[in-house]
Amino acid sequence: MGKKGHPYMQQSKQSQESADGNSGCGSILSWLFLSAIMLYMGVHVYFLWQPAGSPDVFNARVMEAKVAGVKIFPAIQAYPIESIAGRVEIIEGKSIQPPLLKQRLALAIERNYPITFREEEINAWLAKRLEIKQQGVLAEFVEVGGVWVHFKKDEIELIIERKLLGKNIHITSLFMGFERTRTGYSISRHSCHIGQLRLPGGFGHLLMPAFQNMVNELADELQPYYDHEIFDVRVEEGRITIDPRRVEHRL
Repeated sequence: MGKKGHPYMQQSKQSQESADGNSGCGSILSWLFLSAIMLYMGVHVYFLWQPAGSPDVFNARVMEAKVAGVKIFPAIQAYPIESIAGRVEIIEGKSIQPPLLKQRLALAIERNYPITFREEEINAWLAKRLEIKQQGVLAEFVEVGGVWVHFKKDEIELIIERKLLGKNIHITSLFMGFERTRTGYSISRHSCHIGQLRLPGGFGHLLMPAFQNMVNELADELQPYYDHEIFDVRVEEGRITIDPRRVEHRL
């Protein structure tokens, strides 16, 4: 007749087997969770390098993927590069007369009246005024195709267009919000766009070196801002109005 083990030992063995099973299950769940996070991040890294414009069929499906009516990748957004006023005409060499921005702004400040510029005018002026080249290890593979602005209500988007390997158009941009107050206006960097990703403004720190070079190059034109000679900036769809009048002098 076989000898039975002590009940306490049997219970301990069962508890150990249960613990081992739970541990194995927990390891699998942890591995699946980590894999899902890595996949999710990998998808975003992929879209960082996707070209501007209408996405292909695969990318469009990923952008629109939903679970229970909620987008899985809300940060992934196609970049509508065709919405930049004047860009196509400037690239194709068609005539858009750039404004004498510095002179007209100086005259507006001297005579104390607001001055308005259209989006395509500013883009034509930037195309003539700036010549930015790609620096660093990517210089051999990347060419700067243009620097643009896009005006929406209370928002300026500053855009750098690059060509990757001579063909794909890649976009990096900063969105600057303008909030008008009773004493003037305030500016905030609230988001940025890289490739086909719309990201919070904090990621703009990664882009600042390139945009800072542009700001440095335009130091003369920006001097009235630094000298506090501009008291109001009104940004509307497709245009910007710069106003040197103090609040009490406006109609």
